[in-house]
Amino acid sequence: MLYRYIIEHLQREEHLSTLGVVGTILDSAPGNQNVIGSVRALNATLGPETHTVLRYPILAVFTCMVFLLRVVLYSLTKYIHKNHYDAMLDDPTSWPQLYLYSRADKVIAHRDVELMVRARKQRGVRVESVDFINSDHVSHNRLFPEEYSIRCVTFLEYCLKNSTGIKRKHVSM
Repeated sequence: MLYRYIIEHLQREEHLSTLGVVGTILDSAPGNQNVIGSVRALNATLGPETHTVLRYPILAVFTCMVFLLRVVLYSLTKYIHKNHYDAMLDDPTSWPQLYLYSRADKVIAHRDVELMVRARKQRGVRVESVDFINSDHVSHNRLFPEEYSIRCVTFLEYCLKNSTGIKRKHVSM
């Protein structure tokens, strides 16, 4: 969600045009109107210490709100305001992107990430993707720290080496 608003802000605010974005890494994102995934995310956020008497009413109210906002109201407002996933599909930026995801993620469907990867590639964006296959939502680094780090560092090195027109300050340590 935040990525969408950052992109819109970068495009709208002229004084930010000098920022040199060289690439983006998206971990366990994006997802497309996943009501069940939203409820699972809240359930995980509540954690095991949340008492059952409190947990289930919160989840019930949240489920109703998500259903109302994402399913009912969105069908009425989608011509005025795009959802986050659709806005990312139309993202006009062309910097490289790395998508880190997993088929085991119960919050974000791997098909949503894979569809985004294909759509960005069709727009001519250099895209890499890594399916960690069995790690939970945003848990890839915890289960596969070496591979995760290597993928991120390799991607960032590529982005920095291939960026054009960006002024860099060399920082000595």
